[in-house]
Amino acid sequence: MGGLMKNGIATYGSLSHEYYVLKVNGRTNSIHRRYRDALREGLLLKNQFPHDDIKVYEVTEEAKHDTVLH
Repeated sequence: MGGLMKNGIATYGSLSHEYYVLKVNGRTNSIHRRYRDALREGLLLKNQFPHDDIKVYEVTEEAKHDTVLH
């Protein structure tokens, strides 16, 4: 059975390079390494600003730009 780790040690190539982008009204607000963090921030913003369009997108390492990671 194949896995991401060999002998319990993760290698750089086996680690996920996915990120989650939080967009508010079509503009990137922040980028997160974990889906849960992006979703949490999105829900907090939706609670504060219920009429704004708030979405979480999954992107790869190549697609992220100069936005600060959280």
